[in-house]
Amino acid sequence: MVCGSVAKAAMVISTYPDKKSASKAARGAVKSGLAACVNISRISSVYSWKGKIEEGSEYLAIFKTTQGRKARLKQEIGSSHPYDLPEIAEIGMGEVDRQYMRWIEESTA
Repeated sequence: MVCGSVAKAAMVISTYPDKKSASKAARGAVKSGLAACVNISRISSVYSWKGKIEEGSEYLAIFKTTQGRKARLKQEIGSSHPYDLPEIAEIGMGEVDRQYMRWIEESTA
């Protein structure tokens, strides 16, 4: 595998209360060119909220984008998110296969 690229990839993650809202965010991001791909998985979450320990099902969305698009993507996720306090976190993608990176760049152009 040949790795590395001038442009850097980024993953932005967020959790959603249901598959419908996660899919809506994913489709919007891909359609607008803010993400090349979004993976959605059902997860179980345990978290502290307003002084109580909560546990429940959520959907994790992993948005694949470029460094140049990530700020706009985060803004879009935040403005359309159903949660009062959405998780919007970035995971760096150090080295990425060149062909995969080219696809991300082309999909977000």
